[in-house]
Amino acid sequence: MCPGEVLTDALRFGSTNAIFERLCPSCADSFPSFAMLMPSDPAVLKDRHSRRISRAVGRDARVVSVLAALIALAVFLIDSLTPLDIAIAVLYVVVVLLVSSTGNRPATIATAWGCVILTLFAFLMSHTEQYSGGAIARCVVSLLAIATTSVLSLRNQAATASLHEHIQERMQAEQALERSEAFLLDAQRLSRTASIATSLPEGTMWWSDEAYRIFEYPRDVEPSLEAVLARTHRDDLASVRGVREQALAGAPLIDLEHRLAMPDGRVKYVHFVTHLVRSQTGGTEYVGALMDITETKVAQEALARSTAELAHVTRITMLGELAASIAHEVTQPIAAIVTNGDASLRWLNRPSPDLMEVQQSITQMIRDAKRASDVIQQIRSMAKKRDPLPATLDLNEIVEQSIELVRRELDRHRVHVEIDFMTPSLAVCCDRVQLQQVLINLIMNGAQAMGDSGGPRRVRIATRRFDELHAQIVVQDSGTGISEENASRLFAAFFTTKAEGMGIGLSICRSIVEAHGGRIWAESPEEGGAMLLFTLPIAHPGVPGVL
Repeated sequence: MCPGEVLTDALRFGSTNAIFERLCPSCADSFPSFAMLMPSDPAVLKDRHSRRISRAVGRDARVVSVLAALIALAVFLIDSLTPLDIAIAVLYVVVVLLVSSTGNRPATIATAWGCVILTLFAFLMSHTEQYSGGAIARCVVSLLAIATTSVLSLRNQAATASLHEHIQERMQAEQALERSEAFLLDAQRLSRTASIATSLPEGTMWWSDEAYRIFEYPRDVEPSLEAVLARTHRDDLASVRGVREQALAGAPLIDLEHRLAMPDGRVKYVHFVTHLVRSQTGGTEYVGALMDITETKVAQEALARSTAELAHVTRITMLGELAASIAHEVTQPIAAIVTNGDASLRWLNRPSPDLMEVQQSITQMIRDAKRASDVIQQIRSMAKKRDPLPATLDLNEIVEQSIELVRRELDRHRVHVEIDFMTPSLAVCCDRVQLQQVLINLIMNGAQAMGDSGGPRRVRIATRRFDELHAQIVVQDSGTGISEENASRLFAAFFTTKAEGMGIGLSICRSIVEAHGGRIWAESPEEGGAMLLFTLPIAHPGVPGVL
C-alpha cells in the first residue's frame, strides 16, 4: 500500500493509528515523516474527521439508494412478467429496509408507498382476466409485509433519532460542564480562591486544585482536617479546631481568618468562609471557599506603616508650629517654682521662720514641677516614634490637656475657647498621643479658619454621649464654614483650602479615628462656621480597646 493511500485513510478515520496499522514493513521507517504532515491540533482533527464522516455517510446513502432501486426494479419485473405462484413482492421489504438504513424518514415513506404501488401494478399486469384466491392472498401478504416493515422501520428511525438527539444533548452538556470546570479552575487560580467541602460527622473532605496549591500539598495527599492543621500556624490552631466544633454544632455560617505556616518558613494569610448545606441523602455538608489574602494583608500592613510614619511626621511638624506655646507651658511652671523658692528662702531667713508658709511654698513648687514634667512628658510622647498603645482614658481630661498645649497659639489668634463637657466624664479606649494629635489638629484648623473673620472668634469644644457604645467630641468654630464643593473632599488626602497647607492633617485624623473603631465627619450648622465631629468607643469593664 502506498504512503499516499495510507495518509488518505488516516485523514479519513481521524487517527494516526491507521497509518501505523496499514503501513507495510518497507514503509514503516518513513512513518515519522508522514506523521509530520498530520495536523497536531485535536480540534482540527476532530473537525476534519466529522466532515469526512459526513461525506462518507452521503456516499453510502447514494450507494444504498441505487442498490434499493435496482432491487425494486428486479422484483417488479419478476413479479409482473413471470408466472411464479409465490409472493415475490415480499422482497420489497428489502428495499424498504435498505432505504430505512439511510435514516431518511421522507425517503422511507416514499419508498414504502412506491413498493405498495409497484405490488398492486404488478398484480394487475399479471392477472388481466381473473383473480384467483391464491393470487389475492399473495398480494395481501406482500402488502402486509411491506406495511409492517415500513411501520417498524419508521419507529426504529424515530427511536434512533431520539437516541441521537439525547446523545447530542448529553455531549453538549458534557462539553458545557467541561467549559464551566475550566472557567472555574481559571477563575480560582486568578482570584486565589479554592473550594472546600466537608461531610459530617465522618469529616470527609474534598479540595479543589486551588486548595492543594494554597496548602502546597501534592495531589496524592488525601484532604483531611489533620492536613489542614499540619499547615496551620501554631498560634491559630485553637481557632481552626473551633471551626470543626462550630460545624458539629450546626452553625449555619462559619467565617475565619487565620495563618498558614509553610515548610520553608513562609506565612500565608487565608480567609475561610463556609455554610451549611443539606445533601439529597439527608447528610450534613459544609461547602465553602478558602481565599489566599496574603498579598492583601501585606499591602494593608504596608499602608498602616506608611500611615504611622506620616502621622509621626505630622506630629513633629505640629510640635514645631506649637514651639512658642509649648515653651510658654514649660517656662510658666518653672518661673513659678523659682518664685516659690525665693519666697521659701525669705520665710526661712526671718528672725522667726514661718514654717507653715515655707511648707505651702514647697507644696506649690512640687505641684508646678509635676506640671512642667507632665508637659515635657506629653511632648516627648508626641515626638516619639512608637506603635499605638490603647488605654482607658478620661475624655474630659485628655481634651483639657490638648487645649493647654495650644493655649498660647489660641491667644495669639485671639480665639476664645468655650468648653462644654459632659459630667460625669466618659472613659474612652484609645491611644493618648494619637487622640491628642486629632484634637490639636482640629482645634488649630478651627483657629486658622477664623484668621480672616471680622467677627468674634470662638472655638467650642464639647464632649457627650453619642450612643450606648460611643462617645462624641465636637469642635466648632465661628469661621466662614465649609462650602458644598469642599464638603465631599474635606478628609481626602492632599486636599487643602490653605495656601501653605499640605492637605494631610484631616486625612490622618480620619485614619486615626477609624483605626480606633470610630468615625469622623463635618457639618455646617445654621449659625455659621464649621463643626467637626468624631466618635470613639466607650471603654467598658472587661472590653479591650480596638486599634
